[in-house]
Amino acid sequence: MTPLRWTLLVVVLLVLGVLSLFVVQNLGRTTDLSLDLWVWAAHLRQPVPVPWLLLGTFAAGFLLGGGWGLVGRMRANSRVEQLEQDLARASLRGGGGGGASYGAGASGAGGSARSGAGGPEDDPWG
Repeated sequence: MTPLRWTLLVVVLLVLGVLSLFVVQNLGRTTDLSLDLWVWAAHLRQPVPVPWLLLGTFAAGFLLGGGWGLVGRMRANSRVEQLEQDLARASLRGGGGGGASYGAGASGAGGSARSGAGGPEDDPWG
């Protein structure tokens, strides 16, 4: 095993040890939970152990954050696919030039910034 894997193993074991110690020391502690919205109120029937409460809130945050991230990733993937299709259509259609323009650029005429009139020695992009 590499030193990086040993370090990662030690860190994971330390975190698991601290979490286990927290659960063992605080499993007997309970708390009453209530939510009062002035129109509607909720109250748990029995007190909840603190470690279970933390585990539940962590899981809920993980699910909400993971769902949000998954939606964003799906949107980004569909956008990448759309751009790849546009690029493929543009390369089949036009040939040679390299696709669509991406704004006014340095030329100011709506073309690419690389479409200057100078020779290869004037091209900063190589």
